[in-house]
Amino acid sequence: MQQFKRQTEISSLNEQTAGLQQKIRSSQNRQAKLRALLEDRRKAAPIEEQKAREWERNAQVVMQKSNEYRERLAELQSAVKESGAEERGLTYDQLKELDGRVEELRATVDKKQNIYKGYEALPPDISLAYVKLEEAKVKLEQLRAECEHAVDAAFSTRK
Repeated sequence: MQQFKRQTEISSLNEQTAGLQQKIRSSQNRQAKLRALLEDRRKAAPIEEQKAREWERNAQVVMQKSNEYRERLAELQSAVKESGAEERGLTYDQLKELDGRVEELRATVDKKQNIYKGYEALPPDISLAYVKLEEAKVKLEQLRAECEHAVDAAFSTRK
């Protein structure tokens, strides 16, 4: 009987040993995976640190821009209050529409100014306009004569 007890104990110990060995192998595998993961993280650490620094810089830039935009918005809001647009009940869309009309009028004025600039060179009365016209005709005849003379000189067979 004692031998049977020993056999049972040995068998139980063998089972426990096998279970422990299985757990040890499993733990060693997990440890190897964790070491590999740790090594990968160590290799990636400089890159991650660089990314973190970039994110911090970007966050600072975004904060600066945010502050600038807040200040600009406050300036614009005070300009709107100073203009009295709110008291007159003008909305942003209405102001935008008025701005569009002003631009259209500005374009119309520019076109008309260009037309009027063309009239600036004209004499103030009709008799002076006829004198200018005659002067231009005389000048045109002189230029034609010079041109004909130059053509004759260039293509003439006489030497």
